[in-house]
Amino acid sequence: MWKIVCAILGYILAGFLGGLLGFIVGGVVDRAQTGGAFSRIRSRADVRLQQETFFRTLFLLMGRLAKSDGQVSEAEIQLAQSVMQRLRLSPEAQDQARQLFNEGKSANFDLVSVLDNFKQIVGPGDLTRTLLEVLLVSAYADGHFSVEEKSFVSQVCAHLGVSVAEFEALHIQVKQQAHFRQGYSSSGNMGSKDLLKAAYEALGVTSDMNDADIKKAYRRLMSKNHPDKLSAQGLPKEMIELAKERTQEIQSAYELIKNARK
Repeated sequence: MWKIVCAILGYILAGFLGGLLGFIVGGVVDRAQTGGAFSRIRSRADVRLQQETFFRTLFLLMGRLAKSDGQVSEAEIQLAQSVMQRLRLSPEAQDQARQLFNEGKSANFDLVSVLDNFKQIVGPGDLTRTLLEVLLVSAYADGHFSVEEKSFVSQVCAHLGVSVAEFEALHIQVKQQAHFRQGYSSSGNMGSKDLLKAAYEALGVTSDMNDADIKKAYRRLMSKNHPDKLSAQGLPKEMIELAKERTQEIQSAYELIKNARK
């Protein structure tokens, strides 16, 4: 499984060579988990097909998400471009992503067909969650998640077999993290009480919890997102910087809470 995940992340980050690197690195984890049984390892052709399907589906859905509230704004177009840059796509991959984005927002876009194809080739699991998380992060990049956007993402979840409870949990996680990130990066525009509230939410805790329980929640998040742990699991080095940013956000939220409770 990690071979597939790492290959797709590598493909997004650096094209075919990155995908191949991710395939090899992820294989280290796969072999450790399966005892090296070749029969359990998917063929490279299968991995390549999943890479292409994930890439294609992601940007098609981003285009449809931008169109879901009726009209694609310049801000949404810029957002899609920033996501491409954030993923460090090559110029050729960026051109392909733009074409897919435009196809997704077209009037004759066939959502069901796209999702059926993704479901058949990729299937349920980590990659589906990754797809949904990127969509939610994209939607929240401007700090707003419209009713139409939520309806669209909910429709995607239902078609891919993601339960309402799973979607809401992921939605809350992304929303809370985005809220704290925006507030922390521009704290002058957010009052100290609001920023503290956002910090509690970013850790998934509440202000009435005791120090020990908050510390446990903090350590649990740090363990889950620690760059060294993710690297050992096969995460490509290009993605480690994103993991470092995530742990820095967790640390910032925890330090803010600790200082407020002194």
